[in-house]
Amino acid sequence: MSYTALSRALVCASLALLSTAVLSKETQPALSCETAKVERAALGQAPKGARRVEKHVLEVITAQGPKRFTDKPPHEELGGLHWRYCGYNAQAKAHLIEMMDEGTYSGDLLFDETGKLVRAGHTVLFSPSEKEFLAIEQEDGVDGQNWTVYDAGGKAKWKGYAGTTAKVDGIDSVVSTFDHPEWTKQGELTARFVCASSKAHGVVTLTRSSSGGLSWRGHGKCS
Repeated sequence: MSYTALSRALVCASLALLSTAVLSKETQPALSCETAKVERAALGQAPKGARRVEKHVLEVITAQGPKRFTDKPPHEELGGLHWRYCGYNAQAKAHLIEMMDEGTYSGDLLFDETGKLVRAGHTVLFSPSEKEFLAIEQEDGVDGQNWTVYDAGGKAKWKGYAGTTAKVDGIDSVVSTFDHPEWTKQGELTARFVCASSKAHGVVTLTRSSSGGLSWRGHGKCS
């Protein structure tokens, strides 16, 4: 292949990857405190401004006015209550504020237009319609995550351990864990399950039953 042809192929491949990334961003806007390592950089994303008024006081400006988040002592890693600004999602018009509370790694969503604060997680994945979102939390010492699906008003529609467990000699043991959550274009939440014993994996989907409840379907057997 000539240098010119190779260059054109690389450019086309780059554009294809860029288009895929943009499409993914548009259909699945996400916020995560795990990727927002430096708060000072994240503060610049707030459209109306966000700042540290004091070392332990975070202020975020919304269309309804300022909202302050005040840390509570003791100011140490696994003690007290601590807030950190993680970023802003322009499509959902929401700020994600990290919350570390006695070893629980979570977060709150602050909606810019209404000033409403709702419980979320350290990572939030919005559905394509932005009428629902998945919130991911982590408790210190727990093997796995806790997931909650909320509606746009902050009402929990499903909540539970991100995986499956079973009793072994009277003790709850992890059978599988869920990761790589994604919303489909149809508004269904999917995830990959990975068996703890065999590392076998597959895809599960959170679906509504005839009774109206939500549950994960498609889980294969873990030996």
